[in-house]
Amino acid sequence: MSDSGKPNDDVWNDLVERHLRGELNQREQEQLAGWLDSDASLREDFVRQATWDTELAEVVRAGGDRPSEMESLLASNDDKQPWRTPKLMRAMLAIAATTILLLSYALLTRDSDVNAIDPTSGSVAHITGLSGSLIWTGDRGELVRDISVGTDLAGGTIEGLSPDCWFELQFNDGSEVAISGASMLTFSDDGQKRLRLREGRMSADVAPQPDGNPMVIQTRTATLTVLGTSFDVEAELPTTAVIVREGTVRVTRTSDGKEIDVSANHRVVAAADQDFERRQIASVVRNWESRIDQGPDETFGKWIAATETSPASLKAVAFVPEQNPNVVLYLLGLGVRSEEGAPVEVNEDSHFEIHGKIDVETQIYFGIQVAYANGDFAGKFRATCSVHRDASGNFVARADLSDFELDPSVAAYKDKLAPSPEGLFVNGVWSFTHSETPSGMRISEIKLANRRK
Repeated sequence: MSDSGKPNDDVWNDLVERHLRGELNQREQEQLAGWLDSDASLREDFVRQATWDTELAEVVRAGGDRPSEMESLLASNDDKQPWRTPKLMRAMLAIAATTILLLSYALLTRDSDVNAIDPTSGSVAHITGLSGSLIWTGDRGELVRDISVGTDLAGGTIEGLSPDCWFELQFNDGSEVAISGASMLTFSDDGQKRLRLREGRMSADVAPQPDGNPMVIQTRTATLTVLGTSFDVEAELPTTAVIVREGTVRVTRTSDGKEIDVSANHRVVAAADQDFERRQIASVVRNWESRIDQGPDETFGKWIAATETSPASLKAVAFVPEQNPNVVLYLLGLGVRSEEGAPVEVNEDSHFEIHGKIDVETQIYFGIQVAYANGDFAGKFRATCSVHRDASGNFVARADLSDFELDPSVAAYKDKLAPSPEGLFVNGVWSFTHSETPSGMRISEIKLANRRK
């Protein structure tokens, strides 16, 4: 885009070409109509491209025995040659004006279709809960940072920017979806709900959907077809893990189109290089260890590979909370998932142990995000760790379950959230320092242990 607001040649030519092929989405149609309406030179170029496209199609339809006509047509597209007569030019400019009207009419028609879903606001869903640093991108490209509970939404993308984020959305039919941690979710509903989880973790409780219009959820490696059920999805670059709590979800692997119906208390992992099979989930586990050495998947921070003298680690990065721009935290986080896919439960005898290294003497805070058995968000809790640090900066930090208190970022929801994490299931952890200088905190291992035999 140029400074004047006029598109550069590549953007403009691509937009017109895809318009002629009927491939523009709503936002792009609106953009094209606006440029044609405001710039005479763009209208003239649009006419030139549309006319040339039409004539080329006519030559192709006439068959391959008219090479001279094809050569003439290609030559006429040279900007150095005289182009069209004034009379034809006026006629084709009229066509460009008609195109503007048609595009505008199509946009108005689509808007009226959306309004038919909810005549009072035009929304298809509203926000029922949120916490942490989030950015909302509306369905027409606008960026919104000041979203709040109760905000009606007509479609778009929500992005969680930190490992302690949480966002809950309820569709007009009562279906609920929530993302947690550093996640990105796009959704729309024109009579059929379509979602794309680009990365991160999502839980859903879906009301029965209309016949022939199931909810469809896409990730990089799978497509989920949902008629009405409760389930969790974790999307990474190479894999998608689906855990079904109630009902059935059909999972289609993108790489080969293979389908599996996943029933309650089962899970499946969709990846091109793994076995694609349904497996039953164990009831619960109460001991868990991080797998930082296996790579940066499901992490927030700077992943550092192992060396001969140091284990692989995750380094905290500078983070400025959206709600408090005068504060700088040094933050890291990772998802929690057992090897067999069973939920990770904490009880009164649970404690966390964190191993790492830090460059300055400072307090270490540790947080957990928990869910109820049905997958619904139950709260975020934070503890101030007891820390033992040696002269080289190596440390072991510890937090018992009794040390955790409701995180201040969700204090406004304390009446609807769990009063403590006891008996709930952990799906994410994070740690941060709040020091005047970078703490250099690196964590190599996190363990959840349970004293019960």
